[in-house]
Order: sequence, then C-alpha cells, then structure tokens
Amino acid sequence: MTSDNDIEARAWNLVHAYLADASPAAWHVFAARSNYDGNKQALRWLLDQPTLDRGTALLIYWYLGAAWHVQFTSADQALSPETFTLLRLIEERYAEGFYQAGNIWFDPHTSEGGRPDDYPKVPVVRPVPAIMLGPVNGSELVEVSEDPEGFDEGLPLSVAVALYALFEENED
Repeated sequence: MTSDNDIEARAWNLVHAYLADASPAAWHVFAARSNYDGNKQALRWLLDQPTLDRGTALLIYWYLGAAWHVQFTSADQALSPETFTLLRLIEERYAEGFYQAGNIWFDPHTSEGGRPDDYPKVPVVRPVPAIMLGPVNGSELVEVSEDPEGFDEGLPLSVAVALYALFEENED
C-alpha cells in the first residue's frame, strides 16, 4: 500500500502537469469546476501565478467563501485559518495589481459558486474590500455552469481518470 503523502504527491504531479500547460480559460474552468475540498495546493499554485487572469482570481476568492469569512477578523478566529489567510492574500494581490490581465469576464454578483450575498445573516465584522465586489469586464466569457465536454471537475477526462485510478489503486 502506498502512503497518503506519496499518493498526494503523485496526484499533484498529474494536476500540475496539466495546469502548467493550460490556457487562462482552462485555468478558469478548473477554478470554477474543481472540488475545493483538499484542492488547496492547486488553487494556491494558480493564485501564485501573476499570469492568472483577474477574473479567475476573483472567482476563486468568492468560491472560497469570502462572504462567510466576513465574520472573522483574524485567521485564529476562522473555522479554516488556511482559507482565511488565502482570502487575505488574494485581496492584497488583487489590490496591488499582481493579477494584471483582466480578459475573462466575472461578476461576483451573478456568480454560481460564491456571491457577496450568500450569507445575509452572518455578522459583518470585517467587510469585503470594495475592489473585490466589482466585476471584471473582460471580453472573454468562459462558461463554467458545467464541465465542458470531455472534462470532469475542471480537468480533462484523461487527467481525471488517471487521478481516480491513482486513488483506487491505493484502496486495494
């Protein structure tokens, strides 16, 4: 039986190999369609790329649950300190212009995966910065309401099948 760390490393290698050669639109699809549970390494890798489109960075921000985290002032208070810290990093980079290209359209107010009004009863202790509330008026509309044909959870079927096989082989 292979160790969990080895499987995670092999899984990351498969995902990373795909992402390293993927287009900005493919990154956007991955960010919108992937399962965020246990996927922080891939999301963090994307967020560390200055070539990540502003629309995709904003999508990730809202999909991570920015509207939920307004009730916390520090990572120590948050249920997921790692997510809270990642949200603050995105805010900082976004405001500083780290993500320069804004070609992909994204509006957090019409998002299917995370929106400013998701948790209206959550007390707002630390408001979302105004810059994170506006749309990215890019000229490219990338459809993310479902996986494109030949994809599963934002990955091409060949990569998804290899990942599933990797985890199934360890169950035996």
